[in-house]
Amino acid sequence: MVERLGPTDPTQVGPYRLDGRLGAGGMGQVFLGTSPAGRKVAVKLIRPELAAAPQFRERFAREVDAARRVGGFHTAQVVDADPEAPSPWLVTEYIPGPTLQQVVTGQGPLAADAVLRLGAGLAEGLAAIHRCGLVHRDLKPGNVILADDGPRIIDFGVAHAADAGPMTRAGEIVGTFAYASPEQMGSAPVSPASDVFSLGSVLAFAATGRGPFDSSTVPAIVHRIVSEPPRLTGLVDGDSLHSLITACLHKDPALRPSAADVLRQVSVTGPAAAAVPAVAPVPVPAPAVVPTPPVGRRAVLWGGIAAAATAVAVPAFLLRPDSKAKDSSKGGPAPTSSPARDVTKPVGQLSGHSSVVNCLAFSPDGRTLASGSSDATVRLWNVASGRTVATLKGHNSDVLALVFSPDGSTLYTGSLDRTLRSWDVRTHAQKEVVLSRDGEYEGVTALAISPDGKTLAAGKESGIELVTPATGESTATLEGHTGSLKGLAFSPDGKTLASVAADTRSAVRLWSTGTGRLVKTFSVDGEDNYGGVMFSPDGKVLAAVGNGIRLWDLDTGRLTSTLTDRHDHLSSAAYRPGKAVIAGAGANPVEDAEGTLGKSVSLWDASTGRVIGTLTGVAPDSHGAVLRISVLAFSPDGTRLAAALGSIGSVDSIQLWAFP
Repeated sequence: MVERLGPTDPTQVGPYRLDGRLGAGGMGQVFLGTSPAGRKVAVKLIRPELAAAPQFRERFAREVDAARRVGGFHTAQVVDADPEAPSPWLVTEYIPGPTLQQVVTGQGPLAADAVLRLGAGLAEGLAAIHRCGLVHRDLKPGNVILADDGPRIIDFGVAHAADAGPMTRAGEIVGTFAYASPEQMGSAPVSPASDVFSLGSVLAFAATGRGPFDSSTVPAIVHRIVSEPPRLTGLVDGDSLHSLITACLHKDPALRPSAADVLRQVSVTGPAAAAVPAVAPVPVPAPAVVPTPPVGRRAVLWGGIAAAATAVAVPAFLLRPDSKAKDSSKGGPAPTSSPARDVTKPVGQLSGHSSVVNCLAFSPDGRTLASGSSDATVRLWNVASGRTVATLKGHNSDVLALVFSPDGSTLYTGSLDRTLRSWDVRTHAQKEVVLSRDGEYEGVTALAISPDGKTLAAGKESGIELVTPATGESTATLEGHTGSLKGLAFSPDGKTLASVAADTRSAVRLWSTGTGRLVKTFSVDGEDNYGGVMFSPDGKVLAAVGNGIRLWDLDTGRLTSTLTDRHDHLSSAAYRPGKAVIAGAGANPVEDAEGTLGKSVSLWDASTGRVIGTLTGVAPDSHGAVLRISVLAFSPDGTRLAAALGSIGSVDSIQLWAFP
């Protein structure tokens, strides 16, 4: 519930206008705000009486650092922060959805299969937190937002580095008592295993409607957590859910599974996992087309501040197709998830550019998708919500290439206007024009950055320039191609750069990034229209996209196979990270009887060369024109595939598929 600002409340924090009061937590107040670009955000402002205390400033700074470091689809994104302000503040994305506390309180316990799906999402989020060397320390039902596309773990206010010293004095308990671990009750070290214990308690609450150690007094809760077995009344003893929760709630941290172990177990035993083919996308709701709930039905990032709703709609990802959950606000059944759908269809469409989309790239954490268009703009999209985060304007012509720095802080963009520009991903401000040589420097048609971020390769219409991003200095010019550059890729070790161009002589080349010398050339008779180049994740195979996908063994230099399908030409392809799968799509399709081939993506098993699946896009308004997918990009974790679908001269729709 959003309340009006009080007479003493600020109306502005940094560049953010405050529109209402959302609540208060232990460290400060939370407001509904609006960014300069007009999007809704949650603004957390530390209490004035605490800002003067060094220990609280230190804690707030740690909160900001923790939230910025954590990635993944099941945690929340920090938009902006100023820990050094007179009253420190933090701004986060504003996530639609009730808390788990609200859903269970309003609708009752969840079905076992829904709890397992919830457990998979929370375990994935915790695994991302733990990979950063952090412990959340306060996982509870109020700190879990149930968005339509899955759960989000929120409130890093008490997150703590796993290898840091004690955050509190012995005996002081951080977090909510009923969901804390035994080690949080004393002076024992708190590790990621503590979060797993809390996860078990949260899943027990979701399945039974009460915490496994609930009692009427704090001393009684502490005694039960430390000395008594969990109370799991309502669960079937010995089934997969009961066994999972029991394992998480072991008193000895060393005997609990890790978050990654929980995720693997749920992926194997969960009902959804068994029903989905290994290469098929998971049928989740489309984020771009889910109606935005009214403000009163939203919950913000920071747990414990949203008033409990009297009637809360259960998010679609928790419902089975035959679910009949009641919506007491309407006196009838609540909307359920869609009937079983074709899992080869995209889960969402992103629309906003006013012309053709030429390039796509995911941020290193997979949470942001960047798109460059012939409308001379770059858009940043929140992958989870499907909303535009920012529109970057500065180029004077078609944006043809873009790439994120390895740390995700900078986005580099190249354009037909002969400039290579860099942008601050956090503030969305243009940093500088890295290269601009009117009359000399040709349009930037391809970009790639080395894994260490120290070398940026910019493809011109007939050559490649190596640039040091930190200084903008050009260190080498690689010449030899006779046509415009179509693709660049660094090897996983960063020692080699691959390039392809629209020429007939040695169209695929390998260069030493250390010396700038040509190392090797690859050619295929009659091939003169390559669309891209890439290395396999292990760096042993080079792939070039054109009349099929050519695969060369880099040790022997031999062409080992050519992947083909019904397309007469492929314009884009991408390796799926962590899998022996290649996705490919064509710009000039041979239309089939249904007219669907142009908007399809083929999936190949790279080890066998066989097509193992086909993904079909949803046509935007193309006025009957022949559709084509022009560019593909996988998220770094391989769970999302993005594709630009449209027709020549039309406005493209960016399609998103989800993978298990």
